[in-house]
Amino acid sequence: MTPDRLAFDLQRTLDELQQERERTQRLQGELEHQSRELDRLRSTAHRESNSRLLAEEALDEARDRLQLAVDAAGLALWDWQLPATQVFLTARWGELLGDIAADGYWEAIDLRARLHPDDIEPLRVQMMALLEGRSQRAVVQHRVRASEGWRWVETHAMVAEHDSKGQPLRLMGTLADIGERKRIEQDGERARELTEQASRAKSEFLANISHEVRTPLNAFMGLTRMLMDSPLNADQSSWLALMDNSAHELLDLLNNLLDLSRIEAGQFDIENVRFDLHQALEQAIVPYAEQAGEQALDFRFELPPTLPQWVMGDAVRLRQVLNHLLSNALKFTPRGGRIEVRIQPIEPVGQSPKRLQLQVRDSGVGIAREHHATVFDAFTQADASTARPYGGSGLGLAICAQLARLMGGEIDLQSDPGEGSTFTLTLPLRELDQSPLSASAELQEVAQAGARYVGLVVLLAEDHPVNELMMRQLLLRLGCIVRVARGGVHAIAQWEQGGIDLVLMDVQMPGMSGLQATHEIRDIETRRKLPRTPIVAVTANAMPGDREACLAAGMDGYTAKPVSPQALIKEMDRVLKLDDGLAEPEQAPATPAPAPVTIPAPVVPSAVSGSRAAATHLEALDVEKLLRRLDGDEETLGQLAQAMRADLASRQSELQKALQTRDSAGAVAHAHGLKGSLGSMTAERGARLAKGLELAARSGDWHLFARALPLMQAEARQIDRALADILQARGRDLFDTKL
Repeated sequence: MTPDRLAFDLQRTLDELQQERERTQRLQGELEHQSRELDRLRSTAHRESNSRLLAEEALDEARDRLQLAVDAAGLALWDWQLPATQVFLTARWGELLGDIAADGYWEAIDLRARLHPDDIEPLRVQMMALLEGRSQRAVVQHRVRASEGWRWVETHAMVAEHDSKGQPLRLMGTLADIGERKRIEQDGERARELTEQASRAKSEFLANISHEVRTPLNAFMGLTRMLMDSPLNADQSSWLALMDNSAHELLDLLNNLLDLSRIEAGQFDIENVRFDLHQALEQAIVPYAEQAGEQALDFRFELPPTLPQWVMGDAVRLRQVLNHLLSNALKFTPRGGRIEVRIQPIEPVGQSPKRLQLQVRDSGVGIAREHHATVFDAFTQADASTARPYGGSGLGLAICAQLARLMGGEIDLQSDPGEGSTFTLTLPLRELDQSPLSASAELQEVAQAGARYVGLVVLLAEDHPVNELMMRQLLLRLGCIVRVARGGVHAIAQWEQGGIDLVLMDVQMPGMSGLQATHEIRDIETRRKLPRTPIVAVTANAMPGDREACLAAGMDGYTAKPVSPQALIKEMDRVLKLDDGLAEPEQAPATPAPAPVTIPAPVVPSAVSGSRAAATHLEALDVEKLLRRLDGDEETLGQLAQAMRADLASRQSELQKALQTRDSAGAVAHAHGLKGSLGSMTAERGARLAKGLELAARSGDWHLFARALPLMQAEARQIDRALADILQARGRDLFDTKL
């Protein structure tokens, strides 16, 4: 081999070695890179492994805490995968049932079989709302059958998963034993019932005691007054005056006890009728203004011009609250002091209603602030010591607060010792849009209305002679032809004779009632295909729902007794479909309407005029108002007085018999009849007492009936004396005329 060839081979070998070395270095570099990548991956895998272990540990810890909470709460967990027919329940469910405590699946039909029959529907409604997607959560209390009987549980449910269309795929929830909670609730309800029973028993006891004491007290007061009219020396007169004052104070206390017991027993009714607010306030305040003058007090009172005159409410209770407040003001204000009565309507602000605010301010002894919170509590006074100089039972302000609440208002106190007191009564002010017509305007409206009723044949179904006289007189003044039916059967017979344009139907009549008679008339019209005869209920049933009952029976209209001429005319126009008085009824003859007649102002009989008008028994009857209703017809007034006296005596006898025999139906019938006739005769106080008797008889409360009947009898004696005066005056007028 030549040296050149050797050198060439050597050089090539060196080059190959160099290339091999470079490849080796590259491989070594790649190995190092792969080693580093492997180390990185190994490190990452280690970290992830640690994280997973930590997450699993955290999840296990959370599960443990949740299980502890579930165990502590005594909850059973359930899981329902739809549409499977089995529900998974934890071991607690078995414990609740007194069965094996183990997790497992339960058939839905078996779970339903354990439900109380009364609870199936409420639970089904809630579950259907979840399954139909109308709700996402539900809570239901129900009973399940356990080994020891029915057990109350509370089920919470929620939708845990939805499909792509939003429909529920999975329901989950909890179930808890609430037996103890239900027991506590039942115990609380029972305790409330016992408390209410105790309150009613206390109120009943107070009412009975008040009644039992009142009877001998009335005799005592009457005898005291008789002795005061007999010859006495100065000491005897003074002693009897003290006895009389003490008796009146005791009577006031009994009245307050009776009112308070009736309020607490829920037997105290608040009326919502139209009344003259100005008159009611003056009647309540003026007597105290006179007493203030006798005590050298500066009494200030004024009705603001913005005060509405005619409102809806309870005038009697309003006066009662004012009487208590003014009596206290006089009692606690020393001579030379000041009493001020402020009255103002408060306009509505935002959504608040219009209100009436009455303030009674005095410059008396005042009340410490620490006593303000209890001053309206029963039997509580600012000075509770037995030596307090002003006396009193502490019932007046409690009754004021209760009456204010019953009338939808409130009463407030502002006072400091030595600075006087201000009591503020705030009541809803339900102002009427139109004032009642004056006597002359009322009579003129009746006269003008008669032009469109001339010849109208009206069937008056009325069993009470007093109400019949009143209604017939009004209808005759309207130009109507009147037929009278006594009772429902007679009304149907009269109607079947034909020619009747309108029926005025009393509701409560002996035998067949007005409602039954109306049903029969409507049935006959349907069977015989007769035109419909308008029927208007004229009834003393003026409780909520009475109007609806009349209309449901087939009547076309309704007006309450005592009948207002305007209300009756308006209802007659409506059912006869008269157009604002311009159209005449189809049945009326086509004769020209007579010109309106001028009706003279009513004349009050001489026996009820002058000083005698102030007599107590004449307050039981508003003779002037009654004469206005009769268009000044004193002859009809005499007939009414005679009929009313006979009816009054008969009804009292029947009511006494009903009480002795516990005849609820008879008591309701006679009290209802008396209520209607007294209302028609303007004996409003007597009508209210008769209404109370009717309500007591309807509820079967014979203790209340027995307490109210003597009050009705006492009022009846006053009414009878007023009626006797009317008859006496009528007889004297006839005698004078013959002379």
